Amino acid sequence: MNRFDGKVAVVTGGMSGIGAATVEAFAREGARVAVLDIAAEEHESESRIALRVDVRDEAAVAAAVARVADAWGRIDVLVSAAGIELVAGLAETTVEGWDRVLDVNARGCFLAAKAAAPWLRRSRGSIVNVASQLALVGARSFAAYTASKSAVLGLTRSLALELADDGVRVNAVCPGAVDTPLLRRQFAEGAGPQGTMDDLVAMHPIGRLGRPEEIAAPILFLVSDAASFMTGASVVVDGGYTA
Repeated sequence: MNRFDGKVAVVTGGMSGIGAATVEAFAREGARVAVLDIAAEEHESESRIALRVDVRDEAAVAAAVARVADAWGRIDVLVSAAGIELVAGLAETTVEGWDRVLDVNARGCFLAAKAAAPWLRRSRGSIVNVASQLALVGARSFAAYTASKSAVLGLTRSLALELADDGVRVNAVCPGAVDTPLLRRQFAEGAGPQGTMDDLVAMHPIGRLGRPEEIAAPILFLVSDAASFMTGASVVVDGGYTA
């Protein structure tokens, strides 16, 4: 028997990177999975729903969550993995850029939780928000990103307290640098804001970048019965970056 047989998971940002790895991990463990992603091609089957959703749009998020609940009758898990970066110094960071990063990364988590909470209360389910190791430490040229991910941790802790009486657990994961298309784009010209790819790897004492499936694994742990005494926690999965 799989850990998530009969369960329904909603994953934002599930088309690539950590989100995609999480979707596949849930599917292997028996869950029906709904992907909410601005890059999704709409699709519905017995075990998978994909919906094109901008997580900044309250009405769109609410409609997507309602569609999943109507199709499958329940929601047990929400994983908010949708996220973007803005690599720019203070002078180069525009208000529009700042707002976009905060809206996708922090507002997106808030809107997804707001829409899913009534269903999670019924199932006594669980939320995992994907933050970052840069929610815990600063980095040059990442002001908007670090602020947004710090906001995700604050939201996680407050929701954990608010939803505890309803049996809903809310936790976060803080990945280090993970080998995803989002990260690779920073090094398209050979160097990124933290130097070369080798320089970035050297910031992780474990000696390499993370793999998306290495973040999916603790996400599944956090929503499983094995983590039933965990809520309001931030699990750091960063190869030693913050050590």
